[in-house]
Amino acid sequence: MPKLKVGGHQLYYEWRDAFHPERETAVYLHDGLGATGSWKDFPDRIGAANGLNALVFDRYGYGRSQARRTFGANFMEAEVPVLLELLDKLGLARAHLIGQSDGASIALVFAALHPRRVITLVAEAAHTFVERETLGGIRALRKAAKAGKLPAWLTRLHGKRGAALLEAWSSHWLSPVHAEWSIEKYLGYIECPVLVVQGDRDEFGTEAQVTSIVNRVGGAETWIADGCGHTPHNEAQEAFLERVTRFLRQRAGGGG
Repeated sequence: MPKLKVGGHQLYYEWRDAFHPERETAVYLHDGLGATGSWKDFPDRIGAANGLNALVFDRYGYGRSQARRTFGANFMEAEVPVLLELLDKLGLARAHLIGQSDGASIALVFAALHPRRVITLVAEAAHTFVERETLGGIRALRKAAKAGKLPAWLTRLHGKRGAALLEAWSSHWLSPVHAEWSIEKYLGYIECPVLVVQGDRDEFGTEAQVTSIVNRVGGAETWIADGCGHTPHNEAQEAFLERVTRFLRQRAGGGG
């Protein structure tokens, strides 16, 4: 089980399929309660379709990485230097970033602060500021967990740590400290091609998040996935694969 000490913590990572040094790499950043398993075989399929290496990893506190008890202020921004260190340790000068939810927010800030390290960026269900709908979705998850209905996927992804992770992560998201959080100040510094994806039935955010990005990132493309909630890459797999592949081929020459 490959791990690296990054940002002072042991992080689990894996290459999907074999690593080919002559190819570019897509790095996948999971959501706020996700892990490497959240992506299922999507990284493998994107890699095969576009000639890309696929790197997935569990952030600190998630999946098979080192456990954590709390999330501090600006915890997503704090992941940016960790991602930079991870890329450096793996010898990746530049990468395509594909992030979902919190992972998409981290990817956006990373692209703003380290523009020369990012080739393209796919931001799925990103959060750029705190919305009432996001907090409502989180409260619903907490309520279900406290009623003994912890989602099975939390245990599948995180084992016995699932309930504690939900409590720690949701407590911060719902705290007064996080209420005024926003990454909009970073967005105007993004230089790479960006594809913004959101489900039209996203239970954790509205299209105001999409508008927030496209109003600040020059030339950003959008795809509103019909009939999808917070995870279009799972809910509309074939359409997502086709849309991301088209974006990569048009904006990055196919990544090969």
